[in-house]
Amino acid sequence: MERQKASVFLNTLSQIAVVVDNVRFTAESLSNLLGIGPWKFEDWPPENRKNWQSSYNGKPHKWKTKLAFANFNNIEIELIENVEGESAYSQFLREKGKGIHHLLFEVEELDAVVSELKSKGVKEKMGATGRKPGTRWVLMNTIDLLGFDIELKNRT
Repeated sequence: MERQKASVFLNTLSQIAVVVDNVRFTAESLSNLLGIGPWKFEDWPPENRKNWQSSYNGKPHKWKTKLAFANFNNIEIELIENVEGESAYSQFLREKGKGIHHLLFEVEELDAVVSELKSKGVKEKMGATGRKPGTRWVLMNTIDLLGFDIELKNRT
């Protein structure tokens, strides 16, 4: 199959995210089996992020997760455990089980890439302000097309 000209330009693949039912157990297993780590654990949103904004299926919505992060060959591995509230993560776990949830790409113009994907029929599933102040991300609903979603984050 020949490589086609892409309709959007995605800069850096920076993360592979996996939905799991227990981030600590999965992180420990990845460390023991494959040597991946060290892991950094976070509750999301952090207690000090009172101004956190998020949406799910086009409406303002809050959820809580436990996260674990490790770097592997310049790619961040993110483990996601849904704790509270309906989200794309709880929906994925319920409908698909554990597995690769999304690939995260950093883009120069987040709104332009989201708009271009929407013009191709890809819907926005979820979004929020990011871990670093001034950042935000958008999860695009590509699961039926690709088997996983695409997350876009503005470059910092």
